[in-house]
Amino acid sequence: MEDRKRAVGDAADAMTDDELETAIATLHAREWELLVAGDSEAAFDIMGTKFVLLSTLEGRRR
Repeated sequence: MEDRKRAVGDAADAMTDDELETAIATLHAREWELLVAGDSEAAFDIMGTKFVLLSTLEGRRR
């Protein structure tokens, strides 16, 4: 799991702010689709990825 989080973080670091915002919006929509479908485990995985991207974007804006 830690390797996956690191890989997502590395990918996020390579993205522009616009790419991060697009990815976050896309993940958010997919997360909601999964929650509505009752797949909370998959939604939780996406939430973790989205959190890494949000943290990266927030860090840049400070």
